[in-house]
Amino acid sequence: MIETKPISQSKRTPIIDILRGWALFSVAVMNYSTIYSWNNHSKDSDSNSLSETLKIISETIFESKGWTLLAILFGYGFSVLLKNIKQNGQNHYTFFINRMLWLFVFGFINSIFFGGDILTDYAFMGLILLMFYNCSTRSLFILSVTILLLTPALQSLLGRHHLLFTPKYRDIFYELYNSHTTLDSVKANLYMRYKWMLRLSYSVILHLIQLGCFILGMAFQRSNFFEMIDRKPRIVLKKIVFYSLIISIVMFLLQMAVDKNDWTLNDYYNLYYPVALSLTVFSSSLICWIYFSGYFKSAFNLIKATGRMTLTNYVLQNIISFFLFICIRPNWSWYWYFLAGIIIYILQVFFSNWWLKKYNYGLLEWLWRSLSYKKWFPLIKVK
Repeated sequence: MIETKPISQSKRTPIIDILRGWALFSVAVMNYSTIYSWNNHSKDSDSNSLSETLKIISETIFESKGWTLLAILFGYGFSVLLKNIKQNGQNHYTFFINRMLWLFVFGFINSIFFGGDILTDYAFMGLILLMFYNCSTRSLFILSVTILLLTPALQSLLGRHHLLFTPKYRDIFYELYNSHTTLDSVKANLYMRYKWMLRLSYSVILHLIQLGCFILGMAFQRSNFFEMIDRKPRIVLKKIVFYSLIISIVMFLLQMAVDKNDWTLNDYYNLYYPVALSLTVFSSSLICWIYFSGYFKSAFNLIKATGRMTLTNYVLQNIISFFLFICIRPNWSWYWYFLAGIIIYILQVFFSNWWLKKYNYGLLEWLWRSLSYKKWFPLIKVK
């Protein structure tokens, strides 16, 4: 049997790490905005004009775009990893189940600091994804598109029957959160993650969207999509950027018209995720087009290092926010939370580049790999 080991760092696809880095930025600014809403839920809304303007911009560009992109990239990485495991002669089911169990452990630790943790979802849905590994590339594309198109209709159906939200669980969360003690803040985070977030709008709808994105990412890997656009970036990407922009504008304007005129469309087909997904495709394809066109190479190289340490940086963002925003709870306007997310991300960009000059992996990436493969890999680079 060939010795099983992680994919060589030199064989990583740069654009995948760049997209992970971009998604991590979106996650940072939106998670920090979420904590602002926790800290100010019982106060009058922030009427600061700068905050209101930035909120509209950030919600349009970032809200639900970061985690949906990360979900697509997770599916891509899942397919690459299992292909490597099978080629090395190891049982890919046993390996991946073990890997997801350790990811759940990381997720549980992360949920102590941030109740909106996404890692435990990835661990659970990663196991579901194993069921589709033997599907053909065509079947994966059809299945992912079907899930992503039909889930908004299910969301509306559950919404019409008032099954999506649970105010009681929300109130218990805030009762713990408003105690303003570190221990109760931890309890509030755990309660949110393992009780409040089990409401149907999350446990069913969001997980279906995640699954659709996972399967789509797996289909991209099977079809060698990123290798194809690397060879013909101008032909493929220009079309994707153009059509996704048109679809995004139409969907966004339609959503605005529905909200403004109180149309009943959302009662039958909720536009929230279709708008988010279309904008995710547009922003991601635009980044790919800029990258493959050779622009901003230095900036992309910096972001690439951040994407190689996605797990470490994600958990670190949440640890920082726990002590800064949840324990201290500064009386800041919304835009300061938003700005803090930007500053912390920029610091992580430079930290990641410094770290990877000395070490082979991010700290949590190294630990996760070692636990997954049941052997310790060298962390420090040999000069």
